[in-house]
Amino acid sequence: MASTNLFPRFSEVDSKPEAPAGLTLESWSQGFMVGALLIMTAITLVNMRRGVLLHKLILLELLLAVPNGFFTFWNPPAWGWYLSSTAVPLIASWTLHNVIAWMKSRGFLNKKARLLYIGSVILVQPYWILEIYANFAFFNGINTTLFPYTRPFEGPCRDPWWIFTTANLFWNIRRRYEFGFLELIKASPRFGILLGSMCLSVVFIILDLLAVTPAIALGVINPYWKLALVFKCLTDTIILDDFKSSLDKLSRHRFAQVLPQDNWKNDMMLMDMVRGKGDAIAHVEDILDLESIQPAKQIIREPPRVFSK
Repeated sequence: MASTNLFPRFSEVDSKPEAPAGLTLESWSQGFMVGALLIMTAITLVNMRRGVLLHKLILLELLLAVPNGFFTFWNPPAWGWYLSSTAVPLIASWTLHNVIAWMKSRGFLNKKARLLYIGSVILVQPYWILEIYANFAFFNGINTTLFPYTRPFEGPCRDPWWIFTTANLFWNIRRRYEFGFLELIKASPRFGILLGSMCLSVVFIILDLLAVTPAIALGVINPYWKLALVFKCLTDTIILDDFKSSLDKLSRHRFAQVLPQDNWKNDMMLMDMVRGKGDAIAHVEDILDLESIQPAKQIIREPPRVFSK
């Protein structure tokens, strides 16, 4: 009877690959992933602020993903046990990444959108419980029929939130802040790296989805999800704070640079804001850095000089 398995190439690869080309590719991708994660962990430790939950979660996300990058060193049966065991913290890291993405982008979302975002992340957790079992059973020779069916759903249960977050950030940069992308990259190279990492992560996500279908026949040796993971984590590390706060700071900096170069009407508006007159904003510090308005405040507050004859 013909097999009904849509992904038959998985059915006989429940043991460690032995082909030199396959081992080389797997070893390279694991080394790349572990090295990148360790470097990003060090960068996060240096830049994180004490007491900030988001920064702690980013550090935890990185550490949880590291152990899965060493299973090539083991031989069966330890190989299957180690691979499957470290898949548990890896999956936790993937889920945590979606939580971090929610925390970073919720400033751009209304209440209903925020609840829908995080609620849908929670709703897919039963799939991950099933995937943990399927992974363990497959790579330890217990059940080799379930994993070929559950593995193709990893991407759809892991990445839609990140793709939405990427698209939402690009939209807000262009529409809400009216930044041109080249202008933003010139003003903040860090944001340029972030946007580039986001784009690369989406590219590798698509390749990972194709790699578990007949479109790209790689079998269980799949470097694409590791590359996607590295670039997703890089976006968390390069800017530790949420996207809205970071863009607000950059927007204020741009406003502070443009305003003094404008015509005298803008100068008068600045004076009014400092004085708190009319409907102007009472606390100009909320818009501009204090250092940029010190000369104006000095002119206003300095009493007039009286010269005696």
